[in-house]
Amino acid sequence: MSMTRIIQKAVDLIPFAARDSIRKIPGLKQFQAFLIKRWVDNKEFVAVISGGPAKSLKFPVKMPQDKQIWIGTWEIEFAQSLADNVKPGWVCFDIGGYKGYYSGVMALKGASKVVVFEPMPENTKKISTLIELNPTLPIQLVKAAVSEKTETAIFKLMPEETMGKLQNSTFQKTEKGIHEIEVQCISLDDYIAEGNAAPDFMKIDVEGAEEFVLKGAAKLLQAKKPFLMIEVHSPEIGLRCLPLLDACYKHVVVAETGQRPEKGTPEICHFVAHN
Repeated sequence: MSMTRIIQKAVDLIPFAARDSIRKIPGLKQFQAFLIKRWVDNKEFVAVISGGPAKSLKFPVKMPQDKQIWIGTWEIEFAQSLADNVKPGWVCFDIGGYKGYYSGVMALKGASKVVVFEPMPENTKKISTLIELNPTLPIQLVKAAVSEKTETAIFKLMPEETMGKLQNSTFQKTEKGIHEIEVQCISLDDYIAEGNAAPDFMKIDVEGAEEFVLKGAAKLLQAKKPFLMIEVHSPEIGLRCLPLLDACYKHVVVAETGQRPEKGTPEICHFVAHN
């Protein structure tokens, strides 16, 4: 048995509730770091996530950046909230899919279809591999960014190889990307008009382009009113999104506070909208 496999089995044996805190035990953090650096650092391997909302998902892990995904604790509060709100049989959209982790969570919760929208080439490779590793899960990849209009646009790739944003995003406006690429953008209203199924649930994480996603889905939001979980990347962006949400939804709250969005909310937070 390879050392990588031995380390994977050792991770599986750690109780899930202890996985994020066990590193605080004196000496253990250093020992973990030694094992990772010695045997799995910068290596990609297939892991079966053994705890948390993504339990049983096969995932192409690359260390050290995917450590929390591997042990099932990636953004655990948001991931668990997402899992709690997705209902079996729902059509789900994962807008800004990153590496497909949340798509996997939705599919495991019994979604009838998960459509993941992602424009970044590095991330689409990861998602394609994820789909191949989990052939029974109903995940479909659309290699495009979601925005206000269906058109081509400039996308800025950031120093972190799996991070980027549309040029019109106001999040970290002064931060320079390592280079720019042209990507296809689609509006959700156009996507639905092409005959695709409308979603019951949407998770949106688009690095500051949240308002453009909502503007491009105005008809969808009015007609279907899907359950929304949105990562909002500044209070200013949140305040611009709020009227678009209030036009369609009775309940719009900040997940972290349980209160209506207002000035003074966390710099980066999550809006939840539903009727």
